[in-house]
Amino acid sequence: MTQVTDPQITETPSAADLVTAICQVLRDSPEPLTVSKIRSLLPAPFRHASPEELLETLRRQLAASVVQSYPKYRSQQERFWDRPMEVHVTSLVRAALADGPLSWSELRRKLPAYAQEKAEGILPDHIARGELHRHPRLGRIGERIGIKPPDVRSYLGAELASVFERLRALGFSSSQLREGALDLLHNEEWAPAVEADGGRPPSGNESPEFSPIENAGSLRPPETPDSYR
Repeated sequence: MTQVTDPQITETPSAADLVTAICQVLRDSPEPLTVSKIRSLLPAPFRHASPEELLETLRRQLAASVVQSYPKYRSQQERFWDRPMEVHVTSLVRAALADGPLSWSELRRKLPAYAQEKAEGILPDHIARGELHRHPRLGRIGERIGIKPPDVRSYLGAELASVFERLRALGFSSSQLREGALDLLHNEEWAPAVEADGGRPPSGNESPEFSPIENAGSLRPPETPDSYR
């Protein structure tokens, strides 16, 4: 007797399944995606959906506040993501600062046009929370913003170089100055003066001349010939 096997039945994914798949793609993405990119990242059973069908589905989810719409960038296609603009701009700012601190004008040039004004608005809060750090002016280098706190050695080195130069002009040798400085630092009478602030190193976010909450515009370096660009 011949055994009869039922043919495999392939079910067409439902609209609800498509929405779930789209949301998973957006959840896994570190940035907003175009319709074409979303389609390419969908599981195989959902890739039959046309770009028009995907766009219509995304717009329904946008109306329901499930996804967010983002400006076009390096493409003529609208972009979508499941996180608000602030999260995206924060990611762009941190990526721009990954190689080191930048002045506001330098940071602004590294950001897409649609993110520049929003970045200026969120920087003060991120600095106040210690997620980003203000790097005070150092010599001819203007104020900058960085992911890491400023290195006190850079500022101390600049100040010591200036002090040593003035003292050498009075006749002291470099070896005398180095030895004297080390003696002072190891002297117990010097320690209380150095640690008058409780020994807590500055975070780079505290300055009477700078209020990150009140004025993001103060992140811009002064417009002088000496400004760091």
